[in-house]
Amino acid sequence: MSLRRPLRKNQRRANVRQTDATVEPVSTDELKTHLRIAEDDDACEEEYLAGLITEARRWMEDETGIAFLSQTWTLSLDHWPAYHDAWWDGVRQMATTELYSQAPATPIILPRYPAISLDTVTVYDEAGVSTAVTIADVFDVDVASRPARVALKRGATWPTASRSLNAIELDYTAGWGTAVSDVPPSLRRAVLEMAAYMHTHRGDCTPEEGYTRSSAHSILRTYRVREI
Repeated sequence: MSLRRPLRKNQRRANVRQTDATVEPVSTDELKTHLRIAEDDDACEEEYLAGLITEARRWMEDETGIAFLSQTWTLSLDHWPAYHDAWWDGVRQMATTELYSQAPATPIILPRYPAISLDTVTVYDEAGVSTAVTIADVFDVDVASRPARVALKRGATWPTASRSLNAIELDYTAGWGTAVSDVPPSLRRAVLEMAAYMHTHRGDCTPEEGYTRSSAHSILRTYRVREI
């Protein structure tokens, strides 16, 4: 007796930060000026302020999907968008129209934005053996959109990815750039506002409260991706 597994319309997506930004969008001196703290040599306070800046920046990134400065991520998928994982008589099958369709395929969305580049695509077989995919031959990559899109080229076929879980890995770089000056001024101000609020309410403030009760929440609202 042959059994066909149910079609999977949705799948889990793991998006993991591999390398973080090497600088923060604002400096501790800028935060001190914002808080009107006199310059001093207190190393503990300097470290505390630096921690607030990093915490504020990463909280806003996770809340909105924005990458402030250049960082690398890995998006893992179980299967390609057009691949439904149907079986019959123990052989994986699907319509040739899906394999060789000339119609635009459903794109893969890179969660962190703005994206700078799609760096590598790797697929895995049942034994866990990896194969690197030549991106230029198989995919059209749109980093102008926010978030970025990766689509199958017309006439191309999805690379074989047969491992049950995390059969596909897409490594990409996201962020406004590598320099502090690349970050929009309003986003830099949002980091200052949130970090300053957490400093003022140190000991009785969560990051969520620092985000929602400062002006950071209102500033970041204009950068959220809205579906039309």
